Amino acid sequence: MTPSSQESARKKRQQVEHLLHMVTSHFVRECVKRRVKEIAIGDLTGIREAIDYGDRLNQRLHAWPYRKVIHMIRYKAALVGITVRDEVDEQNTSRTCHVCGRVREANRVHRGSYRCECGWAVQADVNGALNIYERAFQVSPVKGSSGRVARPVVLSFQPGWHTVHEPKSRAA
Repeated sequence: MTPSSQESARKKRQQVEHLLHMVTSHFVRECVKRRVKEIAIGDLTGIREAIDYGDRLNQRLHAWPYRKVIHMIRYKAALVGITVRDEVDEQNTSRTCHVCGRVREANRVHRGSYRCECGWAVQADVNGALNIYERAFQVSPVKGSSGRVARPVVLSFQPGWHTVHEPKSRAA
């Protein structure tokens, strides 16, 4: 590796580290603001092996530091007194209806939409997060579920600046 390519690789690693700190800090601040006492994170073991999106996208996915993100969330949450449960079984959480429990791949209409025959329609990641919540805390949608989950956030990265923002809520 030439000195200039080493410098380029170092800068790229620093940018990724900065972005991860921004995102995880934002997440933990939002948890504090919402008085969250415990965070549940799905088990990411084998996530890279189970997905094949083609060479280019696979390379980007396989480079994502999942463990590092969990580590950052865990230590930042601990600093403010929030417990983190990770390695919650995620099997079929994105295919299972949060309301009726039916498991159907067809319910995931497209990347961002989940729709079940029972009438439940929601953003797909919210449906999966609710199912992970139930598994982590052993509650059912009827007993004990507040229905509260973190809203998805958007990370904007442009040369020279980065930001994290939440999409505006849409009126129902």
